[in-house]
Amino acid sequence: MFGREHKRLCGFVFLRTLRTGSRALSLQRGSLLDTVLRLGGTGLADMWQDTLDRLQGLQPSIGEVAQLKQVRADIRKRMARFVNLAPGEDATSFFASELTRDNLREVVKLFIAAEPIGYSVPFGRLGTGSINLLVFALLTVIADLKEKGSVIFAMEEPEIALPPHTQRRVSRFVLAEMGQAIMTSHSPYVIEQFEPKDIVILDRQPDGTLNGAPIDLGAFKPKAFKTERRQFAEAILSRAVLVVEGSTEAGLFPEASTIMESSLGADAYTHFDLAGVSLFDAGSETAVPKYGPVFKAMGKPVFGFCDKPNKPLPAETAGQLADYTQHWVSPHKGIEALLVEETASAVHIRFLAAVQNREDYPTALAKFDALFDDEAKAKALALDVLKARKGEAHGYATIFIRECQTADQLPKTIRDILKAIHAALATPDDEDEGGGGGGGEFDALFGDLD
Repeated sequence: MFGREHKRLCGFVFLRTLRTGSRALSLQRGSLLDTVLRLGGTGLADMWQDTLDRLQGLQPSIGEVAQLKQVRADIRKRMARFVNLAPGEDATSFFASELTRDNLREVVKLFIAAEPIGYSVPFGRLGTGSINLLVFALLTVIADLKEKGSVIFAMEEPEIALPPHTQRRVSRFVLAEMGQAIMTSHSPYVIEQFEPKDIVILDRQPDGTLNGAPIDLGAFKPKAFKTERRQFAEAILSRAVLVVEGSTEAGLFPEASTIMESSLGADAYTHFDLAGVSLFDAGSETAVPKYGPVFKAMGKPVFGFCDKPNKPLPAETAGQLADYTQHWVSPHKGIEALLVEETASAVHIRFLAAVQNREDYPTALAKFDALFDDEAKAKALALDVLKARKGEAHGYATIFIRECQTADQLPKTIRDILKAIHAALATPDDEDEGGGGGGGEFDALFGDLD
């Protein structure tokens, strides 16, 4: 059996503050502070006794406070009628504690002075993130005392209440300083610090079974993985992945999913966020095929969407597309043409009205006048505006999609893709009820394994 003593010899568990932070930072037996004291050297018993002696010998003592002194006198006078008290004023006294070691362990608290307040407060009054870091700091002290290179450092969800830059710093410190690190996390900022070979994807099945599978990049180059490590980190935590060719598509699909949910209702359609679908920007239409085998190897449903190719795809590329759960090719050349050709004139006019007073509206293009201009001009102008402000940075395609007020006003190709992904991810129970699939519970386990 692998018991407490074995764990102390080989590793430490990152304690969640909401559950055990108050004990971890106390001086109770077995706490982190108590462990630091024990490992730091001898003299622990003398420390406790010396502290108790100092509390008992306070000058002036607490009992000498005027109000308490009068209470002591009243108690002596009245109790003397019934109890044979020792002679003198010390027959009744007040002390700062029960003057036992166990009581001292319970009442002594760590105080922290942090900016911008600047004055000391009990650690429990700090924020959850600060308490997390206090626990982490104590664990690193223990690791140093035990020769950190020999330590197995285990952490559960270090991202709780911590900003991204702190998550990265904690992860890098553990990887650089500890002999071995094992972490579970839902944060892409933590995941991206690890090499693909050190990441295991955890997936809990409906029957309660927990499965784990390492990432297999196959022929995909690790250098390419590192280039897109933030996107991969998010995809690792997702239930399914939709690979698109550019930032414009990556921005508009979530908006279209929102319209589908609000129009059809949550019982008939599951939003990407709830279904656990992550968007992956491949960077170009020719790059979309190569990601099919990568995400398939991770055991994830993977969907793809790209523009109509200029020429037939080579055999190798076609084979990569076959690894997609489903993939779609746009019937139009360019996402802008698809948006305009597959929507009604009312959408074009609302879009132009929404953008033509923006500061970044293309100055070289005219503005639409509802009194004099016709639907054909609105369509042509909407296409020109979308092309002139291509890309997610401007967000014009996203604005265009928002002007589709209901699901039936969305471009047919986009609507069909969303429906197909919803159907593919729906569970049998969801299909019986006509509802959405819901996101799976995904986690990631990392090990800097030597």
